[in-house]
Amino acid sequence: MNKTLTIFIILLSGFVAEAKHITGGEMIYDYLGPGSTVNSKSYRVTLRLFRDENCFNCAAMPAFVTIGLFNNNTNTQVGSYINVNISSSEQLPLNALPSCITNPPNLTYTGGYYTFTVDLPDNTNGYTLTYQTCCRIDGIMNVPDNVGATYTTQIPGGVFTDSSPRFAKGISVVCYNKPFTLDFSATDPNGDSLVYSMCSALNGGGAQNASYANPSPPPYGSLSYINGFSGGTPLGNLASINSSTGIISGLAPDAGKYVVSVCVNSYDRATGNFIATHRKDFIITVAPCDFAGAQLQPSYISCDGF
Repeated sequence: MNKTLTIFIILLSGFVAEAKHITGGEMIYDYLGPGSTVNSKSYRVTLRLFRDENCFNCAAMPAFVTIGLFNNNTNTQVGSYINVNISSSEQLPLNALPSCITNPPNLTYTGGYYTFTVDLPDNTNGYTLTYQTCCRIDGIMNVPDNVGATYTTQIPGGVFTDSSPRFAKGISVVCYNKPFTLDFSATDPNGDSLVYSMCSALNGGGAQNASYANPSPPPYGSLSYINGFSGGTPLGNLASINSSTGIISGLAPDAGKYVVSVCVNSYDRATGNFIATHRKDFIITVAPCDFAGAQLQPSYISCDGF
């Protein structure tokens, strides 16, 4: 009996450790039309989770997730927690490699999608939907070990019949201490104006494992950054984001893993009014690779006009 119990505890401990498997995520929504009841709207909500297939001793993509729905008028939960089975999965595309790259990394990521529909009564301030989980992998360069993640979206209230932006899925190779670009651009189904910024990633709240079933209402806490990094400079002071395109570029930091979170504010294409903030959180791999290429100096001297 004691031997059986010991084996069970060892297996359980291994499962908890393997909960460190999610590389990033975002939650999007699409307006479907009037709801089934008077003065309500129907939405399709999709949680996108990303998994690094080269992660050692990590759990598979969750078979289901638990999502909390909260009324922003009162900051209270609406109904019961929503359990959503995985709908589909796919391998994420790899963007073009830098020319003449040496020691290219093997980057393989899977996206898992959890989709459901919900009718929401009209209100003034809209709704928040949230998934929380623990834990991010250990050894990340810009945040401490043993921190979780919150993936959330805000559906606006009032007169808006909005579908959220959604970020590009492509994975880019970044070589340490070399020039790079990362595509964090998003498309908006409504053609609304988008403004990008790098922002602090969210922690996991009270989540203690990957099957955490009690997501909390907002507000949500941000990660504490280490080693001189911050939410606004998650890849160091030599990298920045174009607020109009969502492209991050600059000089990469040392090799390692880095949490990068990008927020995009959407503004109504007709009125210019602010709609909502959408975010994507992803653990970027900066690889010990190299590539040939000219690195021009940022300033020049003109001699007789030449």
